[in-house]
Amino acid sequence: MASKEIKTGIFGGAFNPPHNGHVNLAREAIEQLNLRKLMIIPTFESPHKNTKLLPFEQRAEMCRRAFEPLDGSGKCGCKVEISDIEREMGGKSYTINTIRELSKRCPGERFYLLIGGDMLFSFKEWYKYESVLKESTVCAVAREDDSFTDMVEFANQMGRVKVLPTNVVDISSTEIRERLSNGGDVSELVPESVAEYIAENGLFRS
Repeated sequence: MASKEIKTGIFGGAFNPPHNGHVNLAREAIEQLNLRKLMIIPTFESPHKNTKLLPFEQRAEMCRRAFEPLDGSGKCGCKVEISDIEREMGGKSYTINTIRELSKRCPGERFYLLIGGDMLFSFKEWYKYESVLKESTVCAVAREDDSFTDMVEFANQMGRVKVLPTNVVDISSTEIRERLSNGGDVSELVPESVAEYIAENGLFRS
């Protein structure tokens, strides 16, 4: 009898820094998709953003603090893993290359790529986006300022895209960095353990 595919979520990003919006998106995806595993993948070198990223090790440590409390959550007892696969691969981090490498390393797993609703409408600009659609199921999560109906219509045109009907906390890493650079408080925007790490290491201060 053939073994059942493992439903694995892929949540990549700069995480510069990870915040409550990211954590809420991950929690919602685990519950709605009944994920058995969720891989948090900090970008090694972004091909799109011009923002200077903190060193990979610091962003990965903040991800561990932010997401590991979700380990064992959901109906399937989802295993949460912070992956350094893009650092191992080196160079610019293109999603399709990461998915293909994961497919080699994790045979028998079915991949669900988690993206914010804001990314859905620019998805066709991604490198080899059609291959990403073929080799994973893209799951877009709506933010407060997104039109759910518009997202569903756009997703239907693309095919192989699921829109998760959730209310994701609308926070941006840019806003957090700007607050910190001005000496502001971000304790309500990031998990407590992440806020402590930022303060201990004086991150994002101008």
